[in-house]
Amino acid sequence: FSPFLPCSPLVSPIVLVTTKLILDMSGSSSSALASMLKTRKCHGLRRHHSLHSVSTHFRIPRQRQLATCNAAVVPNSSGGPTLNVDKEKNSTQQLDDDGELRNNTNVADVLVSCPDQKGVIAALAQLFYGYGCNIISSDQHTTSHDDGNVPMFYQRITVDLSELHQGRDTSALETAIDATASRFNMNWQMHKRSEKKRVAILVSKVDHCLWDLLIRHANGELDCEIALVASNHLEPGRHIAEKFHVPFHHIPISPNDSNGDLGAAKEKQEKAMRRLLNDAKVDCVVLARYMQVMSEEFCEEWAGKCINIHHSFLPAFEGARPYHRAHTRGVKLIGATAHYVSSELDAGPIIVQEVAHVSHRDDVSDLKRKGRDLERYCLARALRLHVDNRLLLHGNKTIVY
Repeated sequence: FSPFLPCSPLVSPIVLVTTKLILDMSGSSSSALASMLKTRKCHGLRRHHSLHSVSTHFRIPRQRQLATCNAAVVPNSSGGPTLNVDKEKNSTQQLDDDGELRNNTNVADVLVSCPDQKGVIAALAQLFYGYGCNIISSDQHTTSHDDGNVPMFYQRITVDLSELHQGRDTSALETAIDATASRFNMNWQMHKRSEKKRVAILVSKVDHCLWDLLIRHANGELDCEIALVASNHLEPGRHIAEKFHVPFHHIPISPNDSNGDLGAAKEKQEKAMRRLLNDAKVDCVVLARYMQVMSEEFCEEWAGKCINIHHSFLPAFEGARPYHRAHTRGVKLIGATAHYVSSELDAGPIIVQEVAHVSHRDDVSDLKRKGRDLERYCLARALRLHVDNRLLLHGNKTIVY
């Protein structure tokens, strides 16, 4: 039998029934065979009026692909049935981890938030339908009264713009969304998949997160553009960035240029870093173990657009040397936290957290080794959620879709 058969719950029973019928009716015409199949049930399956054109849809989760093939069941040289696949009609489209098409440039993600009220979903659905858009997916969440505030409504809508009445020009659609938003006191954003976010990675001397992000990006796991790598140290950032052909910028902290004033040198260096990010038209900043405390001005400018990785399970062990403090405390779990930066150190909205078990046998170096794996995963996952437009801010929390 064809190797496609185990993948298709529809074809296998039909082929088995066909095999038996062929053996029972050797010499019968194919039309007679098809006629009998019209009235015979296949173990609870629906009746099939023809076996000469069977369409099968099957999912291969490991490769994250959706495949469609047109197949026909025909006798092979030994008299048994086999599966003929029309290769010209086969098609594959790449899916992301959440089952959405990633290679469709006519898709946009619309993020909305407003006070919870009736009619929001209906108004948006009718609007998109009226402009020729097809809603591919929709996720929503409404907060509760528990925090004493007015319940908020959050929604992420993925729409296909390929049949937009205005073609590729979305200005009329955006104007209509804006008018609807004014009715519901709504904040909204539209992110087109064809417009990749430009990401800057800031790093100091610890390089494992930088390596991981660049490798993932090279493998196509991060749907963004790495605009630059910048560091307050020349190495190892330059060496790593050059391997991936990513522009590298060295912006050192030089107290000697500020009459020995370290505070003034840090302020000068951060201003230069902010100019670099703005000149490069960066959309998102990743602090990949960038061991500098950012100013309040920086945090306000990049609120909701700057992701930091902290090497502890926040809010425990914020600040410096968390592995040493965790070892001293004798913890049995260590963790890592990816969060948006805020003016308060390590207190911004949390995006992703992971933990690992440790024991009395583990010293500080063991905690660091185990923690590096957590840091890599958390930071990469947080960046992917951000560039895939799956994050909405709710005060000091995140709504993650």
